[in-house]
This record gives sequence, structure tokens and C-alpha cells, in this order.
Amino acid sequence: MSQEAGEYEDKMSSFSVSRLLATARDAIDAELGGPVWVEGEISGFKKGRNNHTYFDLIEKDDEDRVIAKVSVALWAGNRAKVNARFKDTGPIRMDEGVRVRIIGPLELWLPGGRLQLNMQDIDPEYTLELIDSERDRVLALLRTEGLLDRNRACPVPIAPQRIGLVTAVGSAAEADFLKTLHDSGLAFDIVFVDAQMQGLGAERTVSAALRTLAAQRVDLIALVRGGGARTDLATFDHELIARTIATLGVPVFTGIGHEIDTSVADIVANRSHKTPTACASAIAELLGDAIARAEEAWASVSVIAEQFLTREGTRLARVARLATTSVRSRLVLEQHRLDSAGERSTRGGLTALRHAGADIDLFAARLAAVDPARALARGWSITRTEAGVIVRSAADLAPGDTLVTQLVDGRVTSTVSTTETTEGS
Repeated sequence: MSQEAGEYEDKMSSFSVSRLLATARDAIDAELGGPVWVEGEISGFKKGRNNHTYFDLIEKDDEDRVIAKVSVALWAGNRAKVNARFKDTGPIRMDEGVRVRIIGPLELWLPGGRLQLNMQDIDPEYTLELIDSERDRVLALLRTEGLLDRNRACPVPIAPQRIGLVTAVGSAAEADFLKTLHDSGLAFDIVFVDAQMQGLGAERTVSAALRTLAAQRVDLIALVRGGGARTDLATFDHELIARTIATLGVPVFTGIGHEIDTSVADIVANRSHKTPTACASAIAELLGDAIARAEEAWASVSVIAEQFLTREGTRLARVARLATTSVRSRLVLEQHRLDSAGERSTRGGLTALRHAGADIDLFAARLAAVDPARALARGWSITRTEAGVIVRSAADLAPGDTLVTQLVDGRVTSTVSTTETTEGS
């Protein structure tokens, strides 16, 4: 043993582990004087055997870092009292991330050497007030930024068919929503994205699911979940979800199961409904109304078209009758004109023929007067060269040329011996 240890040994006696822990336990009991109220956030919530419940109560700083933690045990016997308290004050539930105010003795468990708060009761009003306070804060902030009505400004398609659905896969909310759409007998294209709907981190998965669907070109998005405790539904009061809905650019319909309270998500959504079934019914009604209006419009078009065709048929029949009468009258008139023209043409033709006959006789007389045969009969002759060219001048000939002379009764061939031109020719 060292000298330093020997010095301590002379000054104080040693504790056994059990005595040390018992002394600490007694000091805690003396200081606290019994059960104490403690505020904090539930972490690591789990149910053990025999209906016992265990969790840590943590404290965080402004940067969301854990700065203190104490273990909590809720024994089965005290759990019945806590459940009765919930029943009296309202539908809240202890779960991961819920901030609570609980009471119980802080005990030092000697075998484990661990401090543990043995929960005996809870103050539900504390939790409800925190939820309401956070809800009011978020609403005030969104109102200041002009985001409360942003999603309501998104136009809802006249006939929404491609529907985005955000809820927990396999949940009653999913089943109720899809069954209602199926029972409507209308054709919908459902794009589903699973999301955690309560508990720590639920707001992040819901926000991510909404943004995923907005990128899928859906007509609208349905955000639905079944009923639950106020603490369960507090997810839908979260600022992140509210901001996502407000700035999404796609109309969001909510169907969050609640009887009295309205969540922040309901307020910023395009339209809100009390249940998933009601939300699905509203969507089916939109499409059904659109189809009914379209069918009514087609029926009106059919009636109008039939009336138009009947009216135009009557008008065309009248026009046809008038046209037939007019054509007949025109044909008769034109026939008269043709007959008159024919008579005029006949008379004119005969006159023209008579005139033409006289002209022909005149031309014939003139032709007869210049007929070479007549000239030949009177003693004239026609002399040609051997090539058949008519000789018109002695100058065109030369001694030795052969000539053919045409007389009235034949031809004479001769040879030029000399040529002599007449003076002045």
C-alpha cells in the first residue's frame, strides 16, 4: 500500500459498495423528500415483459443535443393509473419524442448501480398545452409569411384521376382510402409513397413523401391517417410538414382522423376531411361530377345537333323545292329562247345560202372568163420551156432552146433558131 493510501486510511473508514450506494440513496431521499415532478422528452420507449414500460427522459439544449438523461420505469401497477388519467383528460399517448411531465420517486438501484425514476403518474395537461403552444406558434409564423392560403390557391383539376397517396403502408387508413375509391366504380391511377405517420422523425418522412409525389405529375395528393391520440396527431402540427404543403405547388387533400381538433396540416391544405374515407369520397365525387357534366354536355350537344339537322333538313327541302321550280321555269324559258334562236338561225342560214350561191355564180363567171382553155379556143397559145416554165419574153430564150407550145387541140415542140426582141420591150 502506498504512502498516500496509508495517509487516507488513517483519516477515514472504507465503504462497501452497497453501503456507498445506500448512503447515496438515503441522501437522495433526504434531499428530494419523496416523489418529484420531472419534465422531459421520451426517448427509447419500449414495453417489456409483464406489461412494464421503460424509457429515458432526456433534456436537450437549443441545438437539439442531449445534455441530461434519466432512466424511467413504469411498472404495470402504475400503468393502470396512468391509463386512467389519459382516459379522463383526453386522448394522448406516451411515445417516442413526446414531451411529458411525470411524477415518481428517484431511486438508486443497488444491484445495477443505476438511478431510476419510478413513474407513478403523469400530467397530461402539460403535454396538451405544449402541443397547443407549438401549434399556435407554427400557425402564427405561417400567417406572418403568407403561407396559410398558398396551397388553397393551387387549382384542383376538374377531373382528377392520377392521385398521390401518402400514408403508412398496410395501415387501416390506406385500406379505407383505396376501398372507397374502388367502390366508386371510377378509374383512378394511384401513386403510393409509404411514410411514417407518428413518432420521432415522422415529419421528415411525410415531407419527403409529399415532395416525391409532387415530382410525379399527380393531379393532387392525399395525406391520410386514421384516428389516434393528440400526441400521435401532433406530427401534423409540425412546421416542416406545414411548410412543405404550403410550398408544394400541387393541391393537397388531408384525411386525418380526428373528432374535434384540426391540425396545422389541415389548415394549410387545399381541402381537409375528417377521415381517409371522407377524403377518398371527396376525390371520387370530383371525378364523378366531372364525368356527369361531360355526359350531360354530350347529351346537350346531341339534342342540339339533332335539332340543327332537323331544321337544316327542312330548310334544304324548301330550298330544293324552290330550286326545282326555278330550274323548271328556267328550262322552259331557255327552251323558248333556243327555239327562237333556231328559227332565226334557220332563216338567216337560208338567206346566207342564197347570198353565197349568188357569190359563187359570180366567182364562177369570173373564173370562166380567165380560163386558159377559153383563150386557147379563141386562137391563143401558151409556150413553155422544156422545163415547163411559161415563156413571157424573147429575152428569156436563146437559140437552140426547146419550146413546147400548147394549142387548143394539142402541143407543138420546136427549137429556137434565132431570137429578136421588139423595140421598147
